[in-house]
Amino acid sequence: MISGMLGRIALVLFLVASCVVPGSAQSRTIIFEPNLRLFTTMAALNVAGFDVEYGSQYHPVRAAARKYTEDLDPDLVARLKAFYKGRKGNETDEAQLSKYISLAVTLTDAPNFRPATREENMPPDARSVLGFADLLREFYEKAHISQYWTVIRLQYEREIARQAPVLRDLIVRTDAYLRVPLGNVVTRNLAVYLELAAPTNTVNVRSYQDNYYVVLGDSTNPRVDDVRHAYLHFQLDSLVALNAPKIAGGNNILGLVSRAEGVDRAYTSEFHIMTTESLIRAVELRMDRVPAVRARENVDAYYRSGLLLTPYFYEALQSFEQNESGIRDYFPEMAKAIQLKTEQQRFQETFSKIPIPQKTASRPEVPQPPPAPPANPTRDLLKEGEAAFNSGDHAKAKTAFERVLSDFDRNNGAALYGLALIASKQNDDELAKQYFDRTIRSDSAEPSMRVWSYIFMARIFDLECTRERAVEYYQQAVKLGDNTRNAQAAAREGIQKPYGDGCR
Repeated sequence: MISGMLGRIALVLFLVASCVVPGSAQSRTIIFEPNLRLFTTMAALNVAGFDVEYGSQYHPVRAAARKYTEDLDPDLVARLKAFYKGRKGNETDEAQLSKYISLAVTLTDAPNFRPATREENMPPDARSVLGFADLLREFYEKAHISQYWTVIRLQYEREIARQAPVLRDLIVRTDAYLRVPLGNVVTRNLAVYLELAAPTNTVNVRSYQDNYYVVLGDSTNPRVDDVRHAYLHFQLDSLVALNAPKIAGGNNILGLVSRAEGVDRAYTSEFHIMTTESLIRAVELRMDRVPAVRARENVDAYYRSGLLLTPYFYEALQSFEQNESGIRDYFPEMAKAIQLKTEQQRFQETFSKIPIPQKTASRPEVPQPPPAPPANPTRDLLKEGEAAFNSGDHAKAKTAFERVLSDFDRNNGAALYGLALIASKQNDDELAKQYFDRTIRSDSAEPSMRVWSYIFMARIFDLECTRERAVEYYQQAVKLGDNTRNAQAAAREGIQKPYGDGCR
């Protein structure tokens, strides 16, 4: 897709929330979208000194964010660096990311960036860097973030469109396994944010009261397991918390590992936290239909890390799968059936015999650079043309797109679309119509390019007082169905009334 190339007849870009899932819109909200607060935070962090990758590993959005801020006020840069360094201490850069993400999701929208709740109610890690919000407000204004956001968020929409079907299927399959009825979760929200300016392959999960957040960096494959894990918490946290008091001797079970070596201390603070995580790990193994031998190895590893109810839930879920009840009706029975003596005996007989799980080594702070990608002159020319167009150098962009057509692919959809937008920008309506028409007929044109080619063609005909032709093209856009940048609303509006203040 040609990011930001909308020409003189384009609408302002409209953010599309592209993960619509089953459930009542009034009872729960699940979104998958980019977020301006997070982009602003990551852009400011990059200025402040946060860095865990080589430049060659940056997503283009992260590289662009760094370029946008090259001429930033030196005094603001110095204060950003001083704040970041002062809060970092002896920790690694990687250890800082979660603090600032925690802050970002608890602030109000740009340009205010104010805490959405009283400071004492904010998460401790967000409070530890709360002063960064004042710098964010200044950074947002002086770095002209709102202007750049309108240009680059098309890249977010394109990546979200790629990942959304996978995540939508994940949620549907999870609901099906749990047999969760539609609309049963009341006033709870799950937001999955894609942040391309964050380091690649990073995942941060946060939950505050009834709001759950998953922040994903770019990755070749959607981080399905991480999102599913967060979604299982979204579905099961309150259920377990409600029923945990019904488990006889719960605190005695928790006390078994309070001082054991190799136990994750996150599981020893609250019984319901350990119970929830035990249930979720068992559900994941059952959903993935892990073979019995490997499943037992995983169950043992979870058990040795402190999840003392994983073996029980793994077995109990087999009965759940054969039952017709949903998890919300069945779990109270599972909870009541937990026996303190049985779990104490299990612990005495097995815990010390299981080797302490080896923790996966964290990714080096400065990893080895990846091998150079294979040569692809068409791709490189399209990127060159897109970058030139976005910077206002239409002559350079035109040269790059024309080279794609002349030297490599005479019907390349992206190059044709780029030339159409350039012609439209230069008020050459006839040439624009030719290129938009060729884009529509190109097999390689993305649906978003085709739908907006129909709309732009229709608008040109509206401006030329050829209303019947305009309506035909608007109708074709509706028929195509693609809704990138709210295309369907634009097409339907065009059918209802002519574009512009009057034909020429």
